[in-house]
Amino acid sequence: MTSEHNLEQHTDNRRYAIAVSGGIDSMVMLHVLANKKELRNIFAVTVNHGIRPEAQSDCDFVADYCRELGVECFVYRVDVPSYAAEQKFSTETAARILRYRVFDNLDCDFVCLAHNADDNAETVLMHIIRGSGAKGATGMKRESGKYLRPLLDWTRADIEKYAEEHGVPHVEDVTNADTRYTRNFIRHKVMPLLQQLNPAVKQNILRFAQNIADDDARLDLQATEKFKQIVFDGDGAHIPVELLCECDYRLLDKVFKRLGVHCDVEQKHIRAIFNLAQNVGGKMVNLPFGFVAYNDYGCVTLCPSRQTPVYRFEIPFSEGNVATPLGTVSVSETYLPDSLRADPSKIPDGAVFRTRREGDVFTKFGGGTKPLNRYLIDKKISARKRDNLLLIACGNEVFAIVGVEISEKLRVTDGSRTVWLKLLTN
Repeated sequence: MTSEHNLEQHTDNRRYAIAVSGGIDSMVMLHVLANKKELRNIFAVTVNHGIRPEAQSDCDFVADYCRELGVECFVYRVDVPSYAAEQKFSTETAARILRYRVFDNLDCDFVCLAHNADDNAETVLMHIIRGSGAKGATGMKRESGKYLRPLLDWTRADIEKYAEEHGVPHVEDVTNADTRYTRNFIRHKVMPLLQQLNPAVKQNILRFAQNIADDDARLDLQATEKFKQIVFDGDGAHIPVELLCECDYRLLDKVFKRLGVHCDVEQKHIRAIFNLAQNVGGKMVNLPFGFVAYNDYGCVTLCPSRQTPVYRFEIPFSEGNVATPLGTVSVSETYLPDSLRADPSKIPDGAVFRTRREGDVFTKFGGGTKPLNRYLIDKKISARKRDNLLLIACGNEVFAIVGVEISEKLRVTDGSRTVWLKLLTN
């Protein structure tokens, strides 16, 4: 048993939060760290998840013991049941998200969590069962960013022995015995059966996890280099398909973390994205954690699954700056970067600014008339963007796709007057 394994270098005045639930693991961690004199700036934090009627009394229990140890304690309350119902998350997932939201916003340098070796083995098994990739099979880390796990080398038996020897009190969370929760089912049902096959199953799972972690560290360096090629746009990401054709699970893991996805991403979801990049299984994939993936020709775009409004309007064509629901379009003799060059005298009377309609046709620059939709497919304009392209059209004939191309019929010739077309805001 090696207490404080990853705290040996943490003996300065940095501020440490100790996450305490009142259970035996976190109470032992609190006692160990409160008696580590080198840690001079610590405080405890306990979270009432709003799941059990006795949760507040557990928080009071923690606060009372902190006073006994001379450790400052802060109590936070979150509403897990409401959040789980609103987001359609399991209670376990919702509790973890809200708990870590509290931890992430604490005024401290590090947060100490009471995960132990048994927890780690259970976590590895949970991830494998859920279909995670190698990243999920690596288990917990002693230090992950601002999070420290001082008891990760301790077994549950080590913790129980320490509590008995030092008189550390604790409360029993009745939900810990509820096997409707995945972790409890594995702890109370699955692990005992596996230990009948091999009493050393937990140690073997952890050894397996360490082997995977060593390999994953090397592959992670490669994924970090690929990650630099991804373009992030607000709350979305554009991933070149050649990166996804290599089926690099670590790369997508980094992308989802950058996008703030909190739920576990299972292998079936990752595989669906890889298939999308290879034009297998359609042009889009709905993902279960509030995101959707689109095949955008040459890249896969990940973005939140909110619906993009489709605009239907007609605004008479005129020169100057014209306001449209898609933004302001400039039709000017002044050149603007990335604008389209056109001969305004060839735009017929009655032309309008609008979006596309069924039956639209377009004569591409250089000649050849075809249905507008076919032209947009040939130009590899993604389906989700086609409905909100700004057009200059008369009847069913499109003379310009602003930001994409002008019709051959607006080609500027010698002596023609020239205007430049550009959507200024969108």
